[in-house]
Amino acid sequence: MFWSKFIVHHRHCRRSPSPSIIVQCYCYCRFASSSVSSIATSTSPTPTLRYDRDSGIIFLENDSDTSSSKTFATPPSTRLPLYQTVIGIEIHAQLMVPTKLFSSAPTRHRRIHDGLNSDHYDDGSTPNENVHAIDIAYPGTLPQPISTSTINASLLSAIVLNCNNIHTISRFERKHYFYGDLPQGYQITQQRWPIARDGLVVFLPHVATRSNAKLIVDGAGAGEGGDDDGVPIRRRGMRNRRGVQENNHPDESDNDVDERNCQTRELIESLSSKSSSTSSPPDPVQLRIERIQIEQDTGRTIVGSSSSSSSPVSHYSYVDHNRTGCALIEIVSHPDLRSAHEAAGAVSRIRKLLQMANVCDGKMEEGSLRCDLNVSIAPIDIDDVIGGDEESDRSAGGAQNTRMVLPPNTGHRVEVKNLNSIRQIIAATEYEALRQSKLAQLGTPTGRETRTLVVGSGGMADETVCIRAKGDAVDYRFMPEPDLPPLILDEETLGCTLDEYVDKLRTELGESPEDAASRLVQDYGLTMDVAGVITGDTRAILLFEETVKFAKNEYLLLKNCDDDDIDGDENMLSTLAANWLCNDLFALAKTSTSANEGNIQSTVSLLDYSSIDGQRLGGLIAMVAHGSLTSSMAKKVLNIMFVEGGRDHPRDIATANGWQVVSDKKTLIQLCNSVVFDPKNASQLEQYKTGEERKRWKIEKYFVGKIMAASKGNAHPELMKEALSTVLEKACIDS
Repeated sequence: MFWSKFIVHHRHCRRSPSPSIIVQCYCYCRFASSSVSSIATSTSPTPTLRYDRDSGIIFLENDSDTSSSKTFATPPSTRLPLYQTVIGIEIHAQLMVPTKLFSSAPTRHRRIHDGLNSDHYDDGSTPNENVHAIDIAYPGTLPQPISTSTINASLLSAIVLNCNNIHTISRFERKHYFYGDLPQGYQITQQRWPIARDGLVVFLPHVATRSNAKLIVDGAGAGEGGDDDGVPIRRRGMRNRRGVQENNHPDESDNDVDERNCQTRELIESLSSKSSSTSSPPDPVQLRIERIQIEQDTGRTIVGSSSSSSSPVSHYSYVDHNRTGCALIEIVSHPDLRSAHEAAGAVSRIRKLLQMANVCDGKMEEGSLRCDLNVSIAPIDIDDVIGGDEESDRSAGGAQNTRMVLPPNTGHRVEVKNLNSIRQIIAATEYEALRQSKLAQLGTPTGRETRTLVVGSGGMADETVCIRAKGDAVDYRFMPEPDLPPLILDEETLGCTLDEYVDKLRTELGESPEDAASRLVQDYGLTMDVAGVITGDTRAILLFEETVKFAKNEYLLLKNCDDDDIDGDENMLSTLAANWLCNDLFALAKTSTSANEGNIQSTVSLLDYSSIDGQRLGGLIAMVAHGSLTSSMAKKVLNIMFVEGGRDHPRDIATANGWQVVSDKKTLIQLCNSVVFDPKNASQLEQYKTGEERKRWKIEKYFVGKIMAASKGNAHPELMKEALSTVLEKACIDS
């Protein structure tokens, strides 16, 4: 066991006292209350560049009011769409395999594979403990053959990402570069001969995934009134563009110009309404996967500092080689994304697919899954958008093809490396879009460069800083790996043909999230939005189906009837089960996860933190459906079940706490009489007798509150209101 240590000269520092460090500053503002950000141009305080995270469009807003309360509610005629962001992603996912890629050194996943610990295993090993000689480039060592578990994990990744081409032969090569956490001086990868190509991921943008919970509560999903079997891929009006035109249309008449101006205003208004609309979630988006390649992970660099009375502060970087040589897959996409929320949604979806396949734990905060963004901007041509026939384009497949062709005049792509959270992905995309747009407006478009995100602190905004400019581009000097043979997936290696082996893995993998969602819609009457939330978690699918089964059995006992008598109630039970699972139970699990680990990304399944099974949750659902418990009572029971664990039936918990709905009509009338004719409420009763209808309604609400308080919240709300109406009506007649 040892520490590797080397001194790092920090080339980029946000607050360095050194006068030799030059820092470029851009005026950058974030609007927390909306999905719009802005950056003011340096030439005038009036024009403002604004970025819409949903559409990915950069607008020029000719308005001096740039206050944080200002959103797209401002008059659309003051905004001009200038650029569209074009984004590609590269995801580095560490495989959950027991040993490293080319050595026998154990990984932090070894205990999970050996069954020595639970899925919550946290790597607390000593730095540089799990290191083989080849991991630190000891002279004379050779890489060991790739393990079967790594091959299986790579193939499973290709399957869940819908790769059309899984290659029988792939090759390893060396990618040369020097850094302190790469002791070999090169990385073994598959840049030119990857294991798989041509994948496809369908996902919802980030904003849609965040609004699902509200859609479930309201009971209004995107699947209602739509075609769940074939939702068209989203095509915004700004997708079909051919660059900025210098021609000012000299052949147009004044009427033509007026018509064009009117069309432009209508276009901007439609874009603004789409950007600000929250009534329905966006349509699914397709992202093409270019390739999946196997490669080595690097070490982990830990920055430290030391000081003494006789010397200034010294900065060090310590390298932990426990991660060096671990098996990674790099997932490289085409530049099909067009906004910050699309990039965030794509990464979230890929992360969830890898987790569900048990390929990667997806712990972004620990570096198990890291993302690089390639961001550029393309000028928007309003003429082309107005003149295009969207319906004909859609019928011809234009809705998808607009993503598959890089827009003309797209600027140089800027790579932003090592983003380890969804928030950072959104922030980096947003900042880069505005920064590049400002430079383009000033006539100095950005060159091809590599940057990293510096997270703001002390009220400062996040920003990207350059770590390698175009002139410093690295020649990686790719060469075939001479110490490794090609990876040949044939009958000799797999015991069967590659197609047969892939089919076997696909069968073991089980139902895909898309198939599971379609089945839940078909069998349980859920909307596609609700089904999508449930199928985002494998354990949630099993728990939901168990809950519905036990809820039906319990409901039959409470109603004292047969299956045929509750045909109309089955969808009601399914809807209740989905709502309580996705809203209430998930909320408790998120709270528990945050309290224990401070980050909800730290677990593969939210239900890892819940001991509630389908039998007890189903019993609770049945009691709510039957009316034995009110929603407020049921929430209290669920909280006790979650916090205390145990095996008590929700009925026993409710009885022990006195939570029993009073639904007997005679008892409710007696309760209402005791409140209405209480001398303390005499003035309210008199006002009710002599008051107008509007005043009566207010006094009736007063009595409802008093009765619920007297019953300690146990009175059945609807039946109690009926009893109260009877008592008040009789009181008016008797007077």
